Amino acid sequence: MRAACVALLLCLAHGLVGCGAAPPAPSDVELRRERLLDLNDRAQRAVARGDLRRAEALYREALRIAESFEDFHSIGINALNLAAVHQALGETDGAQRVLERVLAAPDRFARPLVAQAAGLRAALALQTGDLNAAANWLNRAEEECKPPACRIQSALLVLRAQLALERGAAGESRELAARALAASRAESSREEEANALRVGGRAAAAQGGHVEAIAQLDQALAIDKQLALPYKIGLDLIALAETELMRGERQAARGYAQRALDVSRAAGNRRQQAVAARILERVQ
Repeated sequence: MRAACVALLLCLAHGLVGCGAAPPAPSDVELRRERLLDLNDRAQRAVARGDLRRAEALYREALRIAESFEDFHSIGINALNLAAVHQALGETDGAQRVLERVLAAPDRFARPLVAQAAGLRAALALQTGDLNAAANWLNRAEEECKPPACRIQSALLVLRAQLALERGAAGESRELAARALAASRAESSREEEANALRVGGRAAAAQGGHVEAIAQLDQALAIDKQLALPYKIGLDLIALAETELMRGERQAARGYAQRALDVSRAAGNRRQQAVAARILERVQ
């Protein structure tokens, strides 16, 4: 789940300026807003080229500036962006700490922002295997997400499908993933479409449907490559490696795991590197 970059509108000076008069100097707040715009633009470009460490530094500075004049909308957006970068780097603890800026004081933020923060918190709990915490955060995200202002319903369905899968309910997970896939396509959300395909593929593999699983995972991988999302590409490759291993195709599993290791190393995600390395050890 990736939050949109902040788009701040600069305040326009009111009234007319006399002929020949110098324009009024920008206020300190206006200068800080301009700085926020610049930092977010540069962070977005850093993410696009895969330089997540640079993006982390830029979003962190943007968050500091937003907090300096209590612009809570900008604080929320930059906290979500920074947490998403930490997640992509496999830094779960860092992401959780950043999200507390929103989740510890929800009344200061719009409900869609709180819903996104709770949803990301649920995703982080799933990463660490804390299923009870994941369920609690997901419940909170669903409570906060009220349409039409909140538009992350397909993302929350994906998380619900993933939670069911981790609890061993592969059939329920497939049904939820199918609903999430239809919703993401209706919303034209390519990233959530790939997420739904990945979870659906993993659920199919858990039920022995390896051919269907590989087809769905290949579709997810193609989308994530188009979107240039290394973290998600790593997830797809790991899922493909695990599926090939399930059906006894050790050479194919080795190939996917090696690709996952290469991608995660380039992206700096140590958590994914460790998972890929463990698969490679199993297929030696």
